[in-house]
Amino acid sequence: MKFYETTPILPVGPNPYKGIIKEFPKDPTMVVRGFSGWLYDEERADINWLLTDPTPPWLEDVHNKYSGRCFLFGTGPSIVKQLSLLKTMGDEYVFTCNRMKRWEDFPLNPFVHCVTEPQPFLEWGTTIVPDYDHPRAQNRVGCMWWPIRVPGWLWLPKAPEEIQIRWHGVQGFQEDFCAVPTGWASPLTILQLAVWMGFREFFFMGCDTSQDGQAWDVEHGRTVYPRNIRSILECFERARIDIQLAGAKVYDCAPGGRLNQEGVLPYMDLAEVLHG
Repeated sequence: MKFYETTPILPVGPNPYKGIIKEFPKDPTMVVRGFSGWLYDEERADINWLLTDPTPPWLEDVHNKYSGRCFLFGTGPSIVKQLSLLKTMGDEYVFTCNRMKRWEDFPLNPFVHCVTEPQPFLEWGTTIVPDYDHPRAQNRVGCMWWPIRVPGWLWLPKAPEEIQIRWHGVQGFQEDFCAVPTGWASPLTILQLAVWMGFREFFFMGCDTSQDGQAWDVEHGRTVYPRNIRSILECFERARIDIQLAGAKVYDCAPGGRLNQEGVLPYMDLAEVLHG
């Protein structure tokens, strides 16, 4: 099912954050270099700031419409070793992110492909860098501070970078939609959309948390915009706590991945997940 077959793309219109987000600078590159300072109003730095009005209509359409499990993919090199198992996952709900299209051997058509980084969206959200697009995905979502208007894409409102999962927790379990906090790792940020949609069992794939190596270049690939690994681990730890308190489950399926090696997430072998 494509969400946007029943829900039109958010039209160009008034800024729903008017009065909350500061006026954009005239030079768009300033947003990339210093977005947190430009887009954050310190006087309203509380969780109520995150309430978005209006909520993009497609988000209301998918709220709690799904159940069961889903798989959230990073692009770490561990998924290369799991390729034979990935080929058996055609019926699973798969979420991918960012440059997954570069791994040409990836055998799945994502249910949702999401981009959470600001740099790939150009001209104020009207175009996207081709490496970050994924035309094979059933649904393509841009998680961004301002509306995404790329044809065929949907907008998932994102909170400023100062609003983070490690401090504000996972959004999506509540009834009112909130702009999603960053998880410092795209698959974790995307998790909150899956929560909002109703999934309650989450399996992270390819989240090696090393920033060295990518599925399409195991030896030399690097994360384009490296993140602080300690911050990532703190966000994942808070997410695990919130998910478990909500009665849901979360696992890491990256063999030797840092999340399970450091005890942040419990490990489950993918073969066991798929074939019991």
